Formats: sequence, structure tokens, C-alpha cells
Amino acid sequence: MPGSLVFLHGFGEDARIWDDFIPDFSWSEKPFVPSFAHWTSAKSIGEYAREILAILPQDGKFIFTGHSMGGYIALELAKQFPDRVEKVILLHSTALPDTAEKQVNRDRTVEFLQKHGTSVFIKSFVANLFAPHFVPKNRDLIENLIMRYQDLSAEGLIAATQAMRNRADFTSFLRETGIPFLFIHGDADPLISTESILAIKAQHKCVILPGVGHQGVYEAPQACYDAIQSFIAD
Repeated sequence: MPGSLVFLHGFGEDARIWDDFIPDFSWSEKPFVPSFAHWTSAKSIGEYAREILAILPQDGKFIFTGHSMGGYIALELAKQFPDRVEKVILLHSTALPDTAEKQVNRDRTVEFLQKHGTSVFIKSFVANLFAPHFVPKNRDLIENLIMRYQDLSAEGLIAATQAMRNRADFTSFLRETGIPFLFIHGDADPLISTESILAIKAQHKCVILPGVGHQGVYEAPQACYDAIQSFIAD
């Protein structure tokens, strides 16, 4: 019996992202979709992981699919609670920590959110997650996502930014763990390079989506679903 499915959203979004993906496909059971964009109590990715596990059923194993920041949390769950994790899918996510340059950019994001709030930030954030060629053909989708996420908590976004800034390096863990991992990566991802994914995937599986950015749920939903289902069934 496979583990229960859990989908973890990324930064600048909440569990509503999965409303645009999960209902379009068939699943062995209804997945759990925690929403943690509004949380301010977690001060590290490890704390997000512990708080999420606390609100899931307290028995059995899980198969985690983590988008972006959700992938960082899934890595922490696998490291801290290996007996509760059957498999992990990192969807447009990485085991690498922030570079020094990226940490500076995180600090700037915090300052921007403190000064301008969520609405202004989201307007400049959402389109940059997609492959450049996708945006002009899907203006309605982009505008709908901007409208949807303008109500996210600025304090929650700041807490998440700071936690991501200081997250751990999981490359050694990936080499040592017996938990199977799947990387789903878009080769047009503006945030994570294909080279970095290929360099750290080690003994784990990797699916590269051509022409896809950081939002495969929208840019290539069928390919994402096929990769997830194949990995679960393997």
C-alpha cells in the first residue's frame, strides 16, 4: 500500500495552486494539501517541516510532492522523519542552499515586503516564475494568479523568505539517504539551473521538461502528472 499523498505549495502561493492541478487527474486517494503561506511561527525550514507533520495523520507513511519552497520542506521531512517518508518529488526545487548572492536578494525581498506589502510584490513576482514564451500567451492566467495571491500575508511571506535564506545544504543527505527522490525540473526555469539539478541528483531520478519554467503545474500539467504517477508506481 503506497503512502498517503501530500502536496506542499511554494513561496508566493498557497494550497490553492493544487486546486488548478489535482482535480484534473486521477489519484489513488484524495491528497493532503496543507496551506502554510500565512504562518509566522516557523523560523526555519525545519520548523515548517515539524509543524506540517503535526497536522497530518499521525500514522503511516507519506509521499511528498513539494513545489519550490515545498520541496525544501519535503527534504527536511525526509531527513528528520525518515520513518514517515516513503518517497519525495521535488517539483522545481533543489537540495542546494542559497548562494551568497541569493541570500542578499532574499534580504531585499524582506525589505521590499516590509515597505510595500504583498500586493505590489505579487504583481512583480508571478510572471517571473514562468518561461518567457509562456507569459504573453497566458495573460489571463497570470492576472488571475496575481489577483488570487494579493491577499497573502506579508508577515507570512517574510517568515518564509527568511527561512529559505538560511536553509541547509542537502546534497550530502541525498547521496546517503535510502528514500527515493524524483526531481521534476523545467529547462527554462529562471530560478534553478538545469546544471545544478543534474549535478546533485546522484542516484535519484530526474525528469527535465523542455521549455518549461518554474510552474510546471500550469506549463506542463500532463507531463508533471505522468512523472509523478510513474514514480509513485515504480
